[in-house]
Formats: sequence, structure tokens, C-alpha cells
Amino acid sequence: MCGIAGILGSDLSLAERREQLAFMLGPIAHRGPDAWGTYVNPCVALGHVRLSVIDVTDGHQPLVIGRAGREAGHDAGRDALSYNGEVFNHIELRRQLEGLGERFHTRSDTEVLLRALQRWGLDALPRLNGQFAFLYWDATQRRLVAARDRYGILPLYYTSHRGRVYFASELKAFDAVPGFGRRLEPANVLEHGLLWNTLEDRTVYADIRSVEAGTCVLFGTPGPSAPERTVRYYRLGEGSREPVPATFDEAKRLLRQKLSDAVALRLRSDVPVGNYLSGGVDSSVIALLTDRLRTDKFRTFSIAFADPAYDESRYQVQMAARLRTEPFTLTVSDADIEQNFERAILHGERPVFRTAPVPLLLLSRHVRESGIRVVLTGEAADEILWGYDSFKELKLLRFWARFPQSRMRPQLIRTLYPHLAHYRDSAQFGLMRMFYEGFLDTYDNALGGLNFRVHNNGILRTYMRPEHQASLTGEALLERVRALLPPDASGLTLLQRNQILEMQTLLPGYLLSCQADRMSLANGVEGRYPFLDHELVEWAFQLPDHFKLPLLSHKHLLREAFRDDLPPDIVDRPKQPYQAPDLKAFFPGGRLCPLAQEHLDPRAIESVGLFDARMVQRFTAKFARGVPARLGYRDNMVFCFLLSTQIAAEHARARTPRHAPTSPRTVDVVIEPGSA
Repeated sequence: MCGIAGILGSDLSLAERREQLAFMLGPIAHRGPDAWGTYVNPCVALGHVRLSVIDVTDGHQPLVIGRAGREAGHDAGRDALSYNGEVFNHIELRRQLEGLGERFHTRSDTEVLLRALQRWGLDALPRLNGQFAFLYWDATQRRLVAARDRYGILPLYYTSHRGRVYFASELKAFDAVPGFGRRLEPANVLEHGLLWNTLEDRTVYADIRSVEAGTCVLFGTPGPSAPERTVRYYRLGEGSREPVPATFDEAKRLLRQKLSDAVALRLRSDVPVGNYLSGGVDSSVIALLTDRLRTDKFRTFSIAFADPAYDESRYQVQMAARLRTEPFTLTVSDADIEQNFERAILHGERPVFRTAPVPLLLLSRHVRESGIRVVLTGEAADEILWGYDSFKELKLLRFWARFPQSRMRPQLIRTLYPHLAHYRDSAQFGLMRMFYEGFLDTYDNALGGLNFRVHNNGILRTYMRPEHQASLTGEALLERVRALLPPDASGLTLLQRNQILEMQTLLPGYLLSCQADRMSLANGVEGRYPFLDHELVEWAFQLPDHFKLPLLSHKHLLREAFRDDLPPDIVDRPKQPYQAPDLKAFFPGGRLCPLAQEHLDPRAIESVGLFDARMVQRFTAKFARGVPARLGYRDNMVFCFLLSTQIAAEHARARTPRHAPTSPRTVDVVIEPGSA
């Protein structure tokens, strides 16, 4: 994967826009450390930093090609593409395009994408099996197309400033725009806190928008008010519908085949590919299929924790023993978490709720140092095959509402949260019963499974300054969430609706950004996600609910499909989310660490202006005598959210120093006015 930037506007000189592009690319050069390039014509300027994965020798960008098929360097009427990501089915698309008369000059998927856009226009987008974000200058239509993949795997942002529109893969690139400053928007920060994402095209920053997953934004001829139109080319549940398997055994067979096909596509690369191996079912299945599809040894990379309460290394060792792999394990300490938290926020550019991104940041550095540039991971299995607590919580609430006198309720709650030891004692269990009873009337509203998240995270509202607490009402949030569902949502099951919400909140807003794209690309490593193959996602979505979640058996279809291939300890282990030491990592020796002291100081809180300094002081005072052995979810979440928000705000205010990439410049095209 790579990093891209762009400027739409003709009021600056070609030289000025060329220079601005270079300074926008500098802060995101970690995404593409191998080369960089720029293309500038009288209407648009496109920039690119490259991580070389496919056609290492010739696949440089931005790519500029004429409609007749001749490569161009001196024609303003030519199309241009700056592209981040991979089109995994580029070989099949190339064959189709060659059959239609197209001729190719490189082996890159970049050229396939540009030819496809020239041949099919926006109808090319549903044909792509991949993860991508791109800027495409259509010279014939005189418009710029900004597009993003179906599930928001790769980022793309834009903002309007002084009559121009600026685009970038990461927000820090906008620090190079003269006169523009990033500033956190209180209402959006609160929304992000409640849902773990901002909805639609909003970001946590004022006046910066995100191209939504599954959409493209069209900008007309540049000017002070460039016309803009959003086209949605994908919505979950509206894709091609295959016949639903008649039996569970048939579903297992098809899942094995479809997942194997998805892995095979994502092994296409001209550089070595490795795997992340966490010890859970998801990454173990991907590593297993990788082993079957490859003829050589491959590298696996795992995280262990010095704190045994978080360590999963025994499962990693069991799985690695079944593979032809060279395993590497990075052991992470509490000190590693504390010392690298700020860097993780610098790359993530948004508030977080856990420290989980930090070990992944450290692991990707070791991956890069080992010579691996691409890794396959197990992200998104919980979304598409229903592994999250939110799916089980909804089932339990529905059961509770239908059978209020059932004696099974207590045992079902204990079954639901085996990884939360504090719910085993009687006091906490009583609180949980009261919690569930309070949701009996709301479980089937628009929020669905998000009701629990919004309720739990609602405590964050109390830490906002009083004038910000009312910036987002509960009804407004409900309406925004309702807009995420398709018009015919009434035909979907309760759990299908929950999947749609999870795939538009937690997945793109946190997992694919803070834990995936940003932490891997910080060190020039590309992550690939077989569970997000759109053909697999669409097939799994239409399966009967009881195939995926009979009773409270999470990811039942996945575990049963690969039961005979994985160690029993992995297949049957209780569901446990990936976690890292949180609040306690910031109290070495029982005292608040200097990083937290600096950013949570009352003067720092007042300076940023988001939080109530007295409330923050009251919270940190709870730990003046040290951190208790048992911490609740809320304390961990509040601490991480407060600290990360403060760090993000202060980094935005400080601005990233202006600098150009230091790698070789492989493309430098300037089209003078009137040269066409």
C-alpha cells in the first residue's frame, strides 16, 4: 500500500502546487518509503509515495495514460491516477480488458485500474476485488474522482480551503497547507467516543471529511466552489446473491473454499508475504490456509505480553507447530506500552479507547526489519461471522424479553462474558442483571447491539466541558445511526442489522484504522484481510442466523468448518478480545507517568478546551495511591480516551514540520497550460 495526496484548484501556479504536494507527501512518506512522484496540470495536482509490492520495477505513480493507450508525459488531456492499495483480481481484469482491445505497458495493478476506469467509468468499481483509495483525474469529463473500497480498509480524507480542495491518505498531510490548521470538533469527538467512530463523512476534526466506504466523490472543474457529488456503489446486503446452502455441512464446505480463494488472491505479490498469528481462531485459520497454498516456508509474527494476564503465546506456539513457518514472537512489557503510546496516537490521529494499537505498532517495525512488506491478518471475522458480544447480547435480550421468568437467565449472562472475571462475583453479577433489565425495551431500536456500547461509553460525556455535553443529543445520534441501515432494513434479521452497524462503526473507525492500516503503514508494512473479500462477506451475510450463532456459540460456522484442522485448545477456547495492558501501564512504580502528567495536567486540559479539568483531576486522583489490582472496563476506557484525545489535539495544534520525502523521485510530470 502507499500514500496519496492531491490538490484541486487552478489559482496557484504549477510550481506552487508542485511544491505543496511535496510538502504534503513528506509527513506520510512512512506509508510509501520506496519512491515518490507528482503530476501537475492546470486543473489538478496528484502526488504519491510508494510501497513497492506489485511490479516493483515499473509500477511508479502517479500514472498518466491517454485514452488511445499511449503513455503520456506532455498532454494535459490525458488521464492520471494516484492510487493506494491493491486490486487483487488484477490478473483476471487484465485479461478482460485485453479481450476488449486494451494494451498494457506494465505488470502493475495500477495500470489495470486506470484502464478499467477509462473503459468502464464508475462501473469499474463493483468489478474490483481489493482494498483501495484513489484519486483519478478524468480528462474527458474534466472531473476528479475520489474513491474508497467497500469496507473502508484504506483511508482518504479531503478538506476545502481558500477555494481549493485538498486530499490525503492521512490528516497530518494537511499541516503542509498554508493557513490551514487541524482542530478537534467537540461534537464529533463525543460521537466518536460513544460509537468508536464518526458517522457518514465526518471526522473528529473540524472541516475535514472522509470519503465514505463504498462510495466515490466526484468533483467538477475546479474553482472557488467545485461542484461535488457522492455516488454510493456498494452497500452490504445489496450485492450478488448466491443460493443459500441447504445444510450446515454444505455451508462449512463452501466457507472453506471461499476463504481459501480469498487467501490465494491476497498471496499475490512480488515481495515476500508473512502472517500475523495471534493464537485466536481467525488468524490461525488464515495461517493454516496460507500454509496449504504455499510450497515454501513462511514467516509468522506474534505478540506476547510480559503480563501473563494478557499473554496468549501458548496458543500461538500450538498453532505454529502445525505449520511450515518460521515464527517470531515479540514480547511487550507495560513500559513498552507507556513509552510508545504517544507515537501510536501520532499515527492513528484520533482518540482511542484501549492501548491495543501500541503492540501492533511495535510488531510492524519488526516485520519491516525482517524484510517482510506484506502480512495477512484475521481482522473482520468477528463482524462477518458474528463473534462479537454485541450479537450475543442482542440474542440474550430478545430471549429475556420473550421469557422474563426463565431460570436460564443467570447462567446465560455468565456464559456471555467468560473473559470478564469480575462478573463472576455476586455483586457484579447483580449489577449485570439490572443492566440487562434496563435494556429490554430498547434492544430492537435502530442502535441494536450498539445500545450497550453507547450506554457504557456514555460516561465519556461527563468528562466533556458543560458546553460540549449537549452538542450531540441521544435522539440525534439515533437518527444518524438509523441512516446507516438500508431502506429495506425491515426485511433483515435483528442480527443482520447489527452486522451492518458494526461494519460501519467499530470496523472502519477503530479496527481497520487505529489497529490495522495506521499501525502497519507507520513502518511501511501492508496488511491484507482475507475475511473482507467482498464475495465472502456477501455470501456469509445471507446465511441463516443459526449457522453463525446458534444459541450463544460465537463464530460457530468458522469454528466447525476448521475444527479438524486446528488445535482443540484454539477451537474451543472462550471468546477473548485482543487486549493489551491499559491504565496500569501508565503507573510505573505506582505513580502516574510523565507522559500522562504532562497531557492531563489541568493547564493542558484547559488549553485544549474539550474536557472539564475538574472532572479529569477527580478521575486521576482516584489513583493517587496506586492502581488497584482489578480495574473496570470504564476506568481503562476513560483513561485511554482522555489521554489519547489530549495527545491528538496537541499534535494537531503543533503541526507537522514541512518536509518532502527523502526516497527517490520516480515521477515528476508538469503539464503547462495550452500544451494539449
